[in-house]
Amino acid sequence: MAREERPRPPVPFARRRFGQNFLTDPSAARRLVDAAALIPDDAVLEIGPGRAALTERLLDAVPRIAAVEIDRDLARALRERFDASRLMLFEDDVLRLPLADVLRALSAPRGKRLVVIGALPYNVSKPVARKLVEERADVERAMLVFQREVAERLTASHGTKDYGPLTVLVGRYYEVRSLLTLGPESFRPRPEVHSSATLWTRRDVGDEVPVSSLEACLAAVFGRRRQTILRNLRESLGDEERALALLREAGIDGALRAEAVPAERLTALARSWPHDR
Repeated sequence: MAREERPRPPVPFARRRFGQNFLTDPSAARRLVDAAALIPDDAVLEIGPGRAALTERLLDAVPRIAAVEIDRDLARALRERFDASRLMLFEDDVLRLPLADVLRALSAPRGKRLVVIGALPYNVSKPVARKLVEERADVERAMLVFQREVAERLTASHGTKDYGPLTVLVGRYYEVRSLLTLGPESFRPRPEVHSSATLWTRRDVGDEVPVSSLEACLAAVFGRRRQTILRNLRESLGDEERALALLREAGIDGALRAEAVPAERLTALARSWPHDR
């Protein structure tokens, strides 16, 4: 599909307060968009298009996309560069933008879900991950670039140092796998860390465990990582007998540390999490 692109306006400078590191490697951009496996009728949302390294290639794959950009100068440059009939731009903070509103703006048919794509500023990685959990009913899959350490937490196995609350929370609702690693040279300005691209595929799970209960449970059991899960629960609940009863019901050995417990056992614990906590 041929690009419809206007002459490029002057490129705005990166703003430190937004944590901007712009993807500049054309080969990496091509590989990332290829990994998203887009088809023409996909409803695509790009988070933080910045200088449009991914945007150009996304518009080669689908006729129209939505994008959300918080930086007003970048948003103006994007409007000058791309036709509004192809790039529907929200000048907003993605954390405040309901994903359902994006689907409506794209005139997506009933039941259609978003493909979310972006090389995320490092300072919003975890909040965006949580947003995709909260609004998972509107997401089909995602291709997201994170700081490598965040990606390692997302894909960690229990019993490893990277396994933690983010692993369990996101892993309940999405299958996440790492795709490729990007070095600092792929971005401008150069970050001090490596980045990893991750592919998220939504899982079909029941809603018997509220996200709020799972988050509260995980915060408690991982509260002090060097302590046993029983001790952490006892301190959180203020009641050892109650903690022991919950652990028995979930089939968890209280002498273990939280990182040694598989995600399904921690989810079982959250299923019985007291509503008064």
